[in-house]
Amino acid sequence: MIKETKKIVEMEHTEKHKYCDVCETEIRIGLSCSKAVCEYCKKDLCEKCIGHEEETWGDFRIVWCQDCWNKGYKYRPLIGEHKDEIQRLYKEWQNECKNKGGN
Repeated sequence: MIKETKKIVEMEHTEKHKYCDVCETEIRIGLSCSKAVCEYCKKDLCEKCIGHEEETWGDFRIVWCQDCWNKGYKYRPLIGEHKDEIQRLYKEWQNECKNKGGN
């Protein structure tokens, strides 16, 4: 036999809230594709505190806070130059292998 009874139970409930490390705005905790953490300093960021965001094709975001993005001002042009050099070297390597006919 099953009897139904009602019981009032008091429970303690803990809620977690996430806040932007720059402006302290509350950030809704949701899908991983909405998570914005600076690539370098690892601060949690709200939408308005993202200094730069790269385009990605996955369920993740590549973002920098404004401070870290500004510090990269002197590095980004140099990184771009070296990327071009690296691509050129890969292409030369590939062409050398193709020209030998795989031997």
